[in-house]
Amino acid sequence: MSSVAPATSPVHIIVTCANRKRAPIPEGLRLGDLRDHAEAKRFSVWAERLVAATPRMPAIDLYGGEHWQAVRALQQAVDGTARLWVCSAGYGLVPIDAQLVPYAATFAPGMDDSAGSSPAAMREWWRQLTRWEWPAADTSRSFADLARQDPRSTIVAVLSESYMRACSDDLRDAAAGLADREQFAILGPPKRCAELDEFVVPVTAALRSVVGGSMQALNVRTAMHLLTAVGSNVGFSTLRKLARETAEAAPPDPGRRPTGQKLGDQEVRDYIRQALSDGPGTATSLLRRLRAAGQSCEQARFHGLFAEVRAEAG
Repeated sequence: MSSVAPATSPVHIIVTCANRKRAPIPEGLRLGDLRDHAEAKRFSVWAERLVAATPRMPAIDLYGGEHWQAVRALQQAVDGTARLWVCSAGYGLVPIDAQLVPYAATFAPGMDDSAGSSPAAMREWWRQLTRWEWPAADTSRSFADLARQDPRSTIVAVLSESYMRACSDDLRDAAAGLADREQFAILGPPKRCAELDEFVVPVTAALRSVVGGSMQALNVRTAMHLLTAVGSNVGFSTLRKLARETAEAAPPDPGRRPTGQKLGDQEVRDYIRQALSDGPGTATSLLRRLRAAGQSCEQARFHGLFAEVRAEAG
């Protein structure tokens, strides 16, 4: 496997965590369990539970699913040349080798374990995570901390739309804290978060025919492709130019239906089963993802099929 060439200054790569966990989640470590707690006390209760819970395991071994398989491949590619971090809605910013307990928390909206019920609440939850003096952490707790620790470093954040939005204030502070604008890049969907779009290296569906896999793992697979190609020349303009050229030259994706083409009932069921095998989700959130991938299903029909699949699983 090819790898990223060593850079002259520290390179930090941050990836979104995964809903799917490879070990059972202990009782009380689902954010949805805290709905009855007062909003002002919810975070302190959550933090106390994480600190008290055992057993722990390295973050790289905690998560599962296709997205995380791509993260493990990325870790091998950047080993010794860059430091890999996880952007977690449960723990905040943690190194890939941090010892964590299984948990259920997400910045994706509309989920049982969402960190907040509004964009402002999601941002506030991330702010509290960055200020939490987690006993097991002796490292940076935010994107801005990484920049302050060494303004010459390069930060590449590989994030989904919902995690970009939740961390937007922190991400902008990090960009401002680096010595050069070129040292900061966000790999993710373009035009989804106006305050960050100037920093985004666009990851679009056109890239899937080049990097392979499903839409779920597209961000990380694209990061692997781009970082391997640029070697030690890791910078915003270089990454953005390569992403654009790769998308323009990409062959048609044989696995992608024309935009808006409707799926049959069995295709929708298969999609729902696959999505739920990678982690919990609601009918609304999965339908949103389906449509974002350029496919179509009527809302009522999708909700009915979602209920059928959930009933099959017991």
